Amino acid sequence: MILFRALVGLLALFFAHYLGRSAAGLHQRREVRARTVTWALRTAVCVGAVLWGRGLDALSVVVLALTAVSLGSGIRRQLRPPKDEGLVEVMLPKE
Repeated sequence: MILFRALVGLLALFFAHYLGRSAAGLHQRREVRARTVTWALRTAVCVGAVLWGRGLDALSVVVLALTAVSLGSGIRRQLRPPKDEGLVEVMLPKE
């Protein structure tokens, strides 16, 4: 049972990251609200499944904390995209 809860917790981390990216995209008006709601529902169902049988135990507290961190990292990644290093120009110089 713990293995199942841990796997669902990993899914919650994945979904929370994409929820953060989608929420930041929605804030920037680049994302559709329906997609953000879908990621929110997926995350909520997974977190609810982790909490379902045992309530707040050590595993569920860890999953909740990591889900919050994953959500924050998704928001940060969407709001601060990586800089273009111009690798194409470095690898294939113009003659």
